[in-house]
Amino acid sequence: MAGTVVAAGPGADPALVGRQVATTTGGSGGYAQKVAVDAAMVIPIPDGLGFEEAVALLNDGRTALGIARAVAPKPGEWVLIGAAGGGVGSLLIQVVKQAGARVVATASSAAKLDLATERGAEVAIDYTRPGWQDRVREATGGSGVAVACEAIGGAIGRASFELVAPGGRFIAFGAGSGTMTQVSEQEAATRQVTLVPMGAAFPSPAVMQEMSVQALADGAAGRLRPAIGQRFPLERAADAHAAIGARTALGKTLLIP
Repeated sequence: MAGTVVAAGPGADPALVGRQVATTTGGSGGYAQKVAVDAAMVIPIPDGLGFEEAVALLNDGRTALGIARAVAPKPGEWVLIGAAGGGVGSLLIQVVKQAGARVVATASSAAKLDLATERGAEVAIDYTRPGWQDRVREATGGSGVAVACEAIGGAIGRASFELVAPGGRFIAFGAGSGTMTQVSEQEAATRQVTLVPMGAAFPSPAVMQEMSVQALADGAAGRLRPAIGQRFPLERAADAHAAIGARTALGKTLLIP
């Protein structure tokens, strides 16, 4: 969430009052006009960044930065980014490109593929169409990708794992299909693929906070551009969830009090 601090509790810095900040409640209690949060988790919003952009970057931006940190894309490597038209995916494209890697994006609609291309993907492929794996191989020179960042899960997630070349890395960070991609250590070892856990993206709360601050700073500097696809008034939160559940949402979905 993002807003203006109206009061500081005992022990909190009174200078926070009146500041425009972004923060989190830790996963619950954020659907409200006013919230009480831990002052240590409050991040001042940099100049040039609005409330909406700050909210769109806070969680998804730090997730994209953390994933890139964990898989460490190298210049010239091909990186497959699944669900590339979502909030995290569209930001991850930008982070990976800044590292000098090349992006092949997968998504489920023309609008999402267009967003992925606009954000820097060299190749954008619809994974709902037969033969999409072959198209990825063709686009990347036939050998597959060095890294796959997968957020769809299920059969698509398995197929994405199979596109990773020997010596590559695979990370699963979402379950758009309803189930996370399951790959055994033995199978990964047989294929010579390193499974990167999401814990590697955020090895400590301090690193997570650091990534949050960086995400907002990168947004203010123009290095990260969030895609806000839809906005709902707070009283229509159920409709927002329905759009996300139907996988029709583009980029980030916001609730506006």
